[in-house]
Amino acid sequence: MKFLVILICLALNYFWLRNYERFDDRWFFRFRENMEAAAQRVVRNAAAWWPALALIYALPLLFLGLLLQLAQEQAFGLFTMLIHILVVLMAFDRTQPGKLARDFLDVWSGGDEEAATAFLRSEFRSARDQDFANEEEVAYFFRKHLVYRSFERMFVQFFWYLAAGPYGVLAAYITYQLRDSGDERTHPKSVETVEIVIHLIEWIPLRLVALTFSLAGNFVHCFNQLKKSFWEFGRKVDNAGLLYSFAGFALFGGIARDEADTEERETDAGGRDYQAWEIESLQALLERCQLLWLGFLAVFTIFGPVF
Repeated sequence: MKFLVILICLALNYFWLRNYERFDDRWFFRFRENMEAAAQRVVRNAAAWWPALALIYALPLLFLGLLLQLAQEQAFGLFTMLIHILVVLMAFDRTQPGKLARDFLDVWSGGDEEAATAFLRSEFRSARDQDFANEEEVAYFFRKHLVYRSFERMFVQFFWYLAAGPYGVLAAYITYQLRDSGDERTHPKSVETVEIVIHLIEWIPLRLVALTFSLAGNFVHCFNQLKKSFWEFGRKVDNAGLLYSFAGFALFGGIARDEADTEERETDAGGRDYQAWEIESLQALLERCQLLWLGFLAVFTIFGPVF
């Protein structure tokens, strides 16, 4: 069933959610505020952050468990599958990576650095506090976070759906929403805990995606980089940068640019064309990796009784 659910979710995400958003994440922001206020009323000290985190995780997971229990064996499993689909769709990115790349390249091709910067700040929360010195930094930020956003909104969700079903997907979704909904009022211990949980849930999927990059790109360069950093873990590790380095070794480590291309990059238009080529190459790599994951999942579905 899991393979069918993933295929349905990908199809719905491509055709139904293609140009506009039908899922609204703002409910989580309100839910978090209510849970933190409730915990503060009960505990009434600085330690209220951990009961709030416990409630934020526990209540949605318990509600999901109740729904699955009620839907069990109803309509030949159709209701259960529908719940799985809704949970996975909720965790997927609202903007497809391909559409995100196309939208950015449309702005980028106009040569307006301010418009490109405004696009980043509207699409990426972490870009709002960034000061970009030049357009190369703008393009680098987009490339790095295009890869990471695809990873956290798709490949991480795939992995935890296969490992723990909709519970794993919902737990990962809550963790990322906790990170994105934090502000200066959030307790430092809460921020630290969420960061640790993110590194935990990303550790295995990141290595699997890096291995997939190796298979879809330059195997020698990417796999050697994976071996060097395989055991890295901790808050100081930049998972987005690490993943982007894997993608770079898979693609650009084995691609040689001739002298004409180098001379072309010396002009502003040539530089923008080269940056656009890198973004398109990264997007193509992500699409190949997605197909590889679906292929492996199909094999496991056929030959693995677990799925």
